[in-house]
Amino acid sequence: MTRRTVILVAVVIAILSWAGLAGLVFFTRAPLLARIAFFVLLFTALTATLVPLVFYVNNRFVKSGTVSDPRRSIRQSAWVALFFVVCAWLQMIRALHWIVVALLAGVFILLETFFLTHGVSR
Repeated sequence: MTRRTVILVAVVIAILSWAGLAGLVFFTRAPLLARIAFFVLLFTALTATLVPLVFYVNNRFVKSGTVSDPRRSIRQSAWVALFFVVCAWLQMIRALHWIVVALLAGVFILLETFFLTHGVSR
């Protein structure tokens, strides 16, 4: 897949996910299945929304002469989206604190550093 195709697919998925999330929030109550659907749609919407931004950042700061891998941008977008979904879930159960946010961010940063140094998406 080319970068242009990945970005186009990400934009379409983002629009559909945000529309589904808005419909879920405005037209349903909050039973368990609606909460699960909320988190799934939030993850999908955030991941698809962040893909073009992460593509830009990766291409901007990549070493000259190398091409950034689209899988890396999708993986990094998924990490950021998962971070926000976990923070939203922790806020929903009233367990979110700045220390938890810092530790969670540290874990995700360490995981991504591990993947980058071991060449997972090369």
